[in-house]
Amino acid sequence: MNHPTRSACSVLFEPGQTVEVRLIGKRGTASGYYNNFDRLSADAVSFDNRGEYAGAYVTLNPVNPDLLARRANRIETRLGRDEKSAGDSDILSRRWLPIDIDPVRPSGVSSSDSEHDSAIEKAARISAYLTDLGWPEPVMADSGNGAHLLYLVDLPNDEQSRDLIRGILETLDILFSDEFSTVDTSVYNAARIWKLYGTTSRKGDNIAARPHRKAAVISVPDEQEILPFGLLTSFAGMFPKEADVIQSVKSRSKKNPLDLASWLDQYSLGYRQKPYAGGTLFVFDQCPFSSEHTDGAYAIQFSNGAIFAGCHHSSCKGGTQRWPELRSMFEGHASSRCLNGEKKNNNKSDSSAGSMPQDDFHEVSDEISKTASAILRSGDPLAYMLETFALDHIGDPVVAECLVMSLASRKVVNARGLHVSVTGESGKGKSHAFETMMNQVPPEFRLEGRMSEKALFYIKGMQPGSVIALDDVALSDQMQEILKGVTTSFRRPFTYRTVSKDRVGETCIIPERCVWWIAKVDGTGDDQVWNRMLTCWIDDSEEQDAAVLERTLSEAEGLRPERIDIRDEARVCQEIWRQISPAWVVVPFAKRIRFSSALNRRNPDMVLDLVKAHATL
Repeated sequence: MNHPTRSACSVLFEPGQTVEVRLIGKRGTASGYYNNFDRLSADAVSFDNRGEYAGAYVTLNPVNPDLLARRANRIETRLGRDEKSAGDSDILSRRWLPIDIDPVRPSGVSSSDSEHDSAIEKAARISAYLTDLGWPEPVMADSGNGAHLLYLVDLPNDEQSRDLIRGILETLDILFSDEFSTVDTSVYNAARIWKLYGTTSRKGDNIAARPHRKAAVISVPDEQEILPFGLLTSFAGMFPKEADVIQSVKSRSKKNPLDLASWLDQYSLGYRQKPYAGGTLFVFDQCPFSSEHTDGAYAIQFSNGAIFAGCHHSSCKGGTQRWPELRSMFEGHASSRCLNGEKKNNNKSDSSAGSMPQDDFHEVSDEISKTASAILRSGDPLAYMLETFALDHIGDPVVAECLVMSLASRKVVNARGLHVSVTGESGKGKSHAFETMMNQVPPEFRLEGRMSEKALFYIKGMQPGSVIALDDVALSDQMQEILKGVTTSFRRPFTYRTVSKDRVGETCIIPERCVWWIAKVDGTGDDQVWNRMLTCWIDDSEEQDAAVLERTLSEAEGLRPERIDIRDEARVCQEIWRQISPAWVVVPFAKRIRFSSALNRRNPDMVLDLVKAHATL
């Protein structure tokens, strides 16, 4: 039986084709030229078994056979300064269209099993999508870290073919790259080297979490068909590249052009965006033109303001201009169809689209407003809030008081902010405590649920002083760094600079005076994050378990209450927070406070903020 490397040679190369083998490692590069594939396989496997090189690669496209004389059917490990590798001008023609799906991960390390499997799954989706467009079946392979697709082509080695291949890769990148894996757009050059299947990919150390793997061919079509030139050109030209071809549909006058991103946000069309042809391309999360598929729809706004929208599916008119149609679906005098098929009233304010939740009962009754004013004037707001909390949550008074103090710190002009970390085993009430106290927060200041790090920066309309609750989430390294920054930058907006997938700088902002509530299991996370927070523990005693059970059973026997969303006492608390004005609080006895240790310099600020927050109430 042939070694997998020898079998791979039969798939990749024509008989007698000249191929360069290149071994890449920390100590340099080894290279040889072959037209004897038995020798190529034997030598590559021999070097691979030594483990001295990170990987073995081959030129996919046929090399000028005269180069065989450089190192004929052998590998030279010590290349001189003048000993060259094959360049683009040494390639006779193009035999393969290569597609490389690479998992997003730190540089210099192998992919994890989940990253690796996800890339292979994406390759299968790309293959199925292209097959639907009439493309023949590809060679599918495991690169060791990601996935490969190879389509047989018959193209000359010239600038037009180079640009054609590059255009195809860029289109695939637009359609399929995401935060988990990307289509490599750099593999368009004719002399591109490619992982030799049957050999090992060695990036970083071989550890269980990120192991070294053998690259391997996964599937080969029974009959390899050459991809027709017409399919190549139509796919590369899927997205219009010149704005002047659609001047007749410019969005508005030159003086006041429509901003497409704002328009999409206004009508809640989800999208991913990236720079494209001097403008911006928006790939929709869901096709607005058809319910038969979700992918494929997009819109482009060019630098001169012109807009093009379409869908690449043939059932959606295959890339024809549909911006006027899309716009009419969401604008007009009557209701327009939303993405989920419901009706949307365009006369209604759209200020909440993609923004913080708004209060369905924002018009506060006179009775609730007067009750809140009376409590602030002559009552005990803290006691009222704690009693309201106890109406729906058994026990945990310390947790409740920490959360109230955190809310109050937003109103103290000279506070550094009080953030809360609630620790406890799963199922013991952390989430319920957050939910109960969050009912006392005006809805326009609530941000709760699961979200990605990046989502935090793109929520439209997030208010200064918002409450951000993260419930039982495993904080990534990036999120922990964000938390360190926002807790330090309480009094001013937190600016976070990052780089997009297209290596374009982005500046994202979280507004000032936001407080963070984190629920976590004991022992998880970074101590540098938790020591910036008020840390309290949920009551997990047997007595608490019994009390919660008794409450649950009693409620099950009771009649349905008149109101099942938020009780009036919680709405009074919301109004209290609305009526409290920001204040600068002086602590006249501050110098008389004594600490057992001055080692942790954050503790004095937290104690003083507790005093100031209590005074505000």
